[in-house]
Amino acid sequence: MKNNQNIKQLFSLFTLLLTFIVANIIIKSDNSEERVIKRITVSLDTIQNRHDKILYHFHENIEKIVSDPEHYYPTKDNDDNAIYIYVNDSLIYWNSDANDPYSLLNEVKLHQNIFYQGNYTYYVSHANIDSIKFFTSTPLYHKNQFSINKNKFLPEKINGNYTIDFDIKDNKITFNIDYNAKMSNLISYIMGILLIAIYAKSLKLSFQIIQSNKTNNKYLWFLCCSIIIYISILLLQNSLFISTSDIFGSSCLIDNYKYSFSLGALAEFSILIFSNVLVFSTYLKKELKSKTTLRIILSCSITVSMLLFYTYMIFELISNVNIPFSFQQIYNTTVDSYIFLIIISTLSCSLVILVQNILRIIISKEQPYIWSIVSILIIGAIFEIILSQFIDLHFSILTNITTVLFYIIVLWQKKSNGRSKVIIKDIFVITLMTIQLTYILYLINETKERDEMEWFANIIGDESDNSFEEALIDITENLKIDKNLIEWERDNSFPSDDSILNYLNIKYFNIDEISNYNRVVTICDKNTILIVNDVNNYEINCNSLFDAIVENNDTKKISEELTLVDDPTTDSYYILKLRLSPTYSDNVNYCYIEFYKEYILNHIGIPEIITSHENLLMPKLVNYSFCCYRDTILQYKYGFYNYPNELNNFRHRKEEYVKTHVFKHLTKKLDNKTIVVTIEKPRFIDIIAPFSYVFIILSLMYYLYVKFERKVSVKHIRNSFHGKMQLTIILTLGFSFLVAGFTSFIFIKNSLNKKTREFNYEKNKTIVKNIESDLNNFDIEDREYLKKYKENHFTDINIYDLDGYLINTTQPKLFDGYKSKIINRRAFEIIKNRNRFFYISDENIDGTSYQSSYYPLKDKNGNTQAIINIPYFDNKATSRSSVSNFIITYINIILVLMGISAMVVILVTRKTIKPLEIIQDKMQKINLGEKNEIIEWKSKDEIGEVKFESLINSYNKLIKELEISANNLMRSERETAWREMARQVAHEIKNPLTPMKLNIQFLQMAWDEKNPDIDKKLRDTTKSILEQIEILSNIASAFSDYAKLPKKNIEEFNLKELILNVINLYNNNENIKIELIEESVQDYNINSDKNNLNIVFGNILKNAIQAIGKNEDGLIKINIKDLTDKFLIKISDNGCGIGEEEKKKIFMPNFTTKSSGMGVGLSIVYDILETLGGNINFESETGKGTTFIIEIKKR
Repeated sequence: MKNNQNIKQLFSLFTLLLTFIVANIIIKSDNSEERVIKRITVSLDTIQNRHDKILYHFHENIEKIVSDPEHYYPTKDNDDNAIYIYVNDSLIYWNSDANDPYSLLNEVKLHQNIFYQGNYTYYVSHANIDSIKFFTSTPLYHKNQFSINKNKFLPEKINGNYTIDFDIKDNKITFNIDYNAKMSNLISYIMGILLIAIYAKSLKLSFQIIQSNKTNNKYLWFLCCSIIIYISILLLQNSLFISTSDIFGSSCLIDNYKYSFSLGALAEFSILIFSNVLVFSTYLKKELKSKTTLRIILSCSITVSMLLFYTYMIFELISNVNIPFSFQQIYNTTVDSYIFLIIISTLSCSLVILVQNILRIIISKEQPYIWSIVSILIIGAIFEIILSQFIDLHFSILTNITTVLFYIIVLWQKKSNGRSKVIIKDIFVITLMTIQLTYILYLINETKERDEMEWFANIIGDESDNSFEEALIDITENLKIDKNLIEWERDNSFPSDDSILNYLNIKYFNIDEISNYNRVVTICDKNTILIVNDVNNYEINCNSLFDAIVENNDTKKISEELTLVDDPTTDSYYILKLRLSPTYSDNVNYCYIEFYKEYILNHIGIPEIITSHENLLMPKLVNYSFCCYRDTILQYKYGFYNYPNELNNFRHRKEEYVKTHVFKHLTKKLDNKTIVVTIEKPRFIDIIAPFSYVFIILSLMYYLYVKFERKVSVKHIRNSFHGKMQLTIILTLGFSFLVAGFTSFIFIKNSLNKKTREFNYEKNKTIVKNIESDLNNFDIEDREYLKKYKENHFTDINIYDLDGYLINTTQPKLFDGYKSKIINRRAFEIIKNRNRFFYISDENIDGTSYQSSYYPLKDKNGNTQAIINIPYFDNKATSRSSVSNFIITYINIILVLMGISAMVVILVTRKTIKPLEIIQDKMQKINLGEKNEIIEWKSKDEIGEVKFESLINSYNKLIKELEISANNLMRSERETAWREMARQVAHEIKNPLTPMKLNIQFLQMAWDEKNPDIDKKLRDTTKSILEQIEILSNIASAFSDYAKLPKKNIEEFNLKELILNVINLYNNNENIKIELIEESVQDYNINSDKNNLNIVFGNILKNAIQAIGKNEDGLIKINIKDLTDKFLIKISDNGCGIGEEEKKKIFMPNFTTKSSGMGVGLSIVYDILETLGGNINFESETGKGTTFIIEIKKR
């Protein structure tokens, strides 16, 4: 039977494996380069055909379209088929802000074009009819300049890493692709689940096969098999297409770590550990026999060493993982984050199971608690001191407490018994390990946060950039010999500063080391005057301005031409000073090139599209502030924290890192500067954020262990009224909590969005009014002036002219390849054409959504001068943070409430069903021949109310009625039995009395007739009467014996010896052989009634002998077998057997198949065995014989 099951499971495993391999082959084929090229070709043909139809429609309806373009090409939210219409080179209509309309007008000349805008590639179709120009564009490709695996073919999703170049040949879009196939994340997760299922099924099957075989060292066999399966799985996945996916093909650890594991391999390794721990635990049954002192030392050493190893391992693993693993912000976590959490929880659960099972065989029940606690503390201290010399243990006070409590819980469970205590122990252990793992996560986040604060402090204090400096020094030498610069210098015909900068950007500054810097070029001679935009807008000589910048700030000379300026308003600020005139010339020209990087401050929203694509210096901190003191005087500060003006007044100036009740401060001293970075301390709810996730996963893993080790299943819940009641209440509560949570989530999210919109509206009105009041004092195209509003109001600002074109922005990077410089069409229509006061919309840039507000910018006369746009890139992050905090808080609250609810439900339901359990127990003890107890219940409820027909009252009433009915029944049965007995006795006595009467009558007749043979007749009659008297005596004895049964006298004796004695008593027939057969040679000791069992075997043997009769070769076999808690005896003969009709009455009193006897023998046997808790059954076939099967309990 087991072999058939193993064959079925092996076939199922083979089916899964075949499915996995075939699926990999199909997916690989679908993502082959040939298939990808074909799909791209089809997409491009579809786009081109659609463009041709649009152009044909435009040619056919040109007059109607120009007069009412909105009707034919309504405004679109997506970028497919953007439409731009010009009349006399003036843009009159656009339905999308995807493209820069002026770039289209100046750069697109052909009928079909590949158009590049920033990092995007578009297919643009163009029609030119008289003074009307028509453009339609469709995005084809987005190139990520920092990561090839983020390049996107936009018309259709293409999996893999690739770059595509497009061209137009023979009026058809052509392309070249450099493609590396890759399995998508979603498919890889599905295939990963299938692979894990194959792995787990393989382990299970190997365990079952090993278990079914009678081999020694079963665990070693399983260990070898599991390692072979693990290696096979790794080889299999590395040979298939799944190895190209991120989860199975990329390391989940940081690049410079000494080890490298993919997330999939790490998951498989955790399953290997978990399965081996489960199997190993099943063979840890034999308790260690040793002195209590040695047990204490050994158990404490194992507990401490393994928990130390666990802490170190988990700390190392989590510290070096490159997966988001904070869980304080639920939106920052990914699927990989939860997979990694499951892996960590699996390893944690494996350690707990292993340690507690080892301790279970080592710990002694006699161990005192005090000595155990003292021992584990001393041994823990010794281990910590020794190991801390070699590795960083991160062994905290909480870890010590966890170790001691874990040891005490296992010891307590060892000393106590009962299933409820086991469950309590399991809950305590899971909770302890959850707290421990949560605290480890907190310590790791603390360490990472401090490292980040120190890194940021160094960035603020040391503004030098070595790679930039080396690159620029090399470029400077090339600038000195640049032909164009020399020609402009010779002719003294320099173009504009912007033109020179554009030339230098294209030829020299397009490398990674320099591209991250903002650049400004200023050409100065001795007479050049600059206007400094300040409150008074003063004039200053150009050379004097740069000399003042160098003189009034701390500087560092990098080279003769390059100077690093310590400017508090920027992250890094360099000035490159090039002399562009010969030394002998009187007209000296200098080219000043400024390079600077701004601080990226998280209070001012920055688009995720920029931060995700560029290498910006932005700390991974939340709610941070910083300041810089130079010679104890505050130079500059940023953020919410109110730093004092002098360093001496800062309370924590002498401490490098300090935590207060609310804040954490890191102080860094660099030369004459002191940098202070401050962040808010995490709230308690932030610290325990991972608790609920870890607890749930640990509980699931622990349940798998309990189900495997204790063979516990949820089926008993479905078959238990108690379990059904508890499960129903708990599920109802859980569903109610979820519904309440979801409702609250929707309400809070909507309320938050509404509140944010109202706040932004009021804030925007203030910004617009302030700008309007300053319209006469500044040029709205002045970027530096607009920058002040950004710094004051912590928001970006864009200004569009009345034609919808961008004229100023505080976020120029956003419009350099990411966003068009044309205004949102709907906003333009509503603000300009409909004269509305504001327009708010949700906009999107390459997958990054944000809220954007538009307002008219009016002068004092009420005339609209421009349209102002205020985007809020940080609204989404703020909303997410608030919602995330709510979700995490609610999940933890639900977990606590569910725990409390479960305990209350268990206690209440147990009390509720207690009377049912009492009734069940009493009903099981009901005996018609004995006095049955009633139930006393004092509670006045539906169960115990006296005045009504309650459950208890109904039960007690039925018990009384049952007692009356039982008495009547017993009286009736007794009378019936006596009548039947009297009839039977009369019948049995009457049978011998009749021949006795006839013999006496014949004897009297012979006497009267003086018969000469009187003496002989007297002797014959006397002999006959004596035989009949003997029969009457036997009848009386039989009924007397039946009346005495059953009467027990329990004693210990050897069952085998008793059977041999019975055999010796009846083994006196020459034609019958009696054999005793044993399954094993042993002493068959039993606690039972020896005398009554003697009667049992005597009666059965006597019946067997009578059934054989005088037949030759008679054989009786007695087989005895030990069944652990009882003995099985089979007595078989080759007699005449029992007929079908007789089988039904064989154990009934007064029934017999023989011509003589009273039929009470087998009835007596049945009653004796029933009284002793045994059982008797039989198998018989007419003409072949009968086998009686007897089961007798040992005790």
